[in-house]
Amino acid sequence: MPVCPLPSRQIIRLSGEDALPFLQGLVTNDVMRLPAEGVQYAALLTPQGKFLFGFFLYWLDGAVLLDVQRERAEALMQRLKLYRLRSRVQIDATELRVAAAWGEAPALPAGATAFADPRSGLMGMRLVGAMEAGGDAAAYERMRLELGMPDEGCDLTPDKSFPLMFGFEAMGAVDFRKGCYVGQEVTARTKHLGQLRKFIYTVRGALPAQGEAVLQGDTRVGDMLSSMDGVGLALLQVEAAEQGLQFSCLGTDGSFSASVPSWLKNRPEA
Repeated sequence: MPVCPLPSRQIIRLSGEDALPFLQGLVTNDVMRLPAEGVQYAALLTPQGKFLFGFFLYWLDGAVLLDVQRERAEALMQRLKLYRLRSRVQIDATELRVAAAWGEAPALPAGATAFADPRSGLMGMRLVGAMEAGGDAAAYERMRLELGMPDEGCDLTPDKSFPLMFGFEAMGAVDFRKGCYVGQEVTARTKHLGQLRKFIYTVRGALPAQGEAVLQGDTRVGDMLSSMDGVGLALLQVEAAEQGLQFSCLGTDGSFSASVPSWLKNRPEA
C-alpha cells in the first residue's frame, strides 16, 4: 500500500463540551454522528449555499480534528471563531501531520491513526499523527485524478462553487435529514428542484490548463479543473457531457473526452 505525505494539509483541533453542537449548526454533515462514525467529510458554506471550506472531520481522544487545506486553515479558524460567540469550544492549530494510504497490505508509519476515507472506499485511508511518512505526494494526486475525485483545494473556488456540482452528496458530505446549517436552504432547494445543470467529469486527452474554457464545437460548455499527464477533471454542462462528443479548448491542439468519474456509483441528474 503506497503511503504519501500530504504537506498541503493542516489539522485544526476543536475541543470542549460544545464542540459537536457548535459544528452541527454550521457544516453540511451530521456531526453529532461523528463519535460513532469516527470520520466524516463536510463543507462550510456561505448563506447563499456557495462553497467556502471543505474538510475531513476525525473524532480522536474526545475532540474533533479538522483536516483542511493548509493555505485556507487560518481563514477557517477565523470564520469558526467568528461564529463561536458563547459556545464552549476551544479552536487550536496543531502540528499533526496528514498522509494518505491506498491499495493493499498497509504498512502504516509509527504514530499514525488511520481513518477510512469517507468519500469513497477507492480513496483508501487518511493518516493523522505526529508521524514521519515517506512517499511521493504526486502518486496520490495521480490516483485521485484517475478516480475523478475533486480536491477542495484546487478544484473548488471559494464563494463561487456549489458543492452538489462536485459530488458532495455522493461523497456523503451533505446530510439532507439534519437540521439547519449555513447555506442549507439553497442546498436543499437545488437538490429537490433538480437544478443540477453542471457536474464534474473525468477528462482524458490533450487537456488545456486549469481555468480554461471547455468548448463543444464553438459553444462554451464548462471549465477545466486540475489535471496531470493527460487525465483530469472538468466542470461541464451535464447535457453536453452526456452526448459523448469530443471537447476542445481555444489555443490547444487536439481534443479530449469526458466520462463519469469512476468513484461515482450513479450518474448525475440533469
